[in-house]
Amino acid sequence: EFSVPDKPNRAQAEAALAQLKDLLVEFSFANESDLAAALVAMLAATIRPSLIHAPMIHVRAHMVGSGKSYLCELITAFATSQRGTPTTFPADDEECRKLLLAELLRAPAVIEFDNLTSDLVAHKSLCTVLTSEFMSGRILGVSKTATVSTRALFLSSGNNVGPVQDMTRRCLSIRLDPGCETPATRSFTRPDLVRDVLRERGRYVSAALIIVRAWIVAGKPKTICKSLAGYGDWSDLCRQPLL
Repeated sequence: EFSVPDKPNRAQAEAALAQLKDLLVEFSFANESDLAAALVAMLAATIRPSLIHAPMIHVRAHMVGSGKSYLCELITAFATSQRGTPTTFPADDEECRKLLLAELLRAPAVIEFDNLTSDLVAHKSLCTVLTSEFMSGRILGVSKTATVSTRALFLSSGNNVGPVQDMTRRCLSIRLDPGCETPATRSFTRPDLVRDVLRERGRYVSAALIIVRAWIVAGKPKTICKSLAGYGDWSDLCRQPLL
């Protein structure tokens, strides 16, 4: 299902990158950095279990119908062949802690908070999960504690909302801007994009892996920009020259 050369060269990596970019041509990114962030999200989704830490990916726009949830679905397809099951963002830290422990006990590939109606508040338990390799807590309804891995990809989306307080350094935002009054009425040449990607998932995941493998073979070169504190491995991946 997957096909990745042991030592892919730059030309193979560029061809793989072109495949991933082709999936994003109908998304209206606010600027080039948002497109780059979406590509980074795909790569991170593909190799999330190998990264000790990774920030949350937040997709935001100014109005409904901009494609936020659909982009999250596309990113999810690189992490798992299963369709995502988004949940609502918790109102307080106690609710957040219980939700995160219950979710992480299932060892999911992705945890997604969909259609936020308020900013991404820095709940203590969420901040901890995004910067720690494990989380411990008491299992609801049982006098027993559990320690779970936090190596899941965290996604969120919402209109005119984003990370605040300590979440700003724990979150990568992708901005969509369709530039029209009614984005929901737009037509697309690939209306079943996510289904198509899931059908040929081996091909697209392989493309992502070729990019990562080529970067490793080349000695992990990095562009000159600051690393995101606490996310060394992820930051190195983001700073590869190909992106």
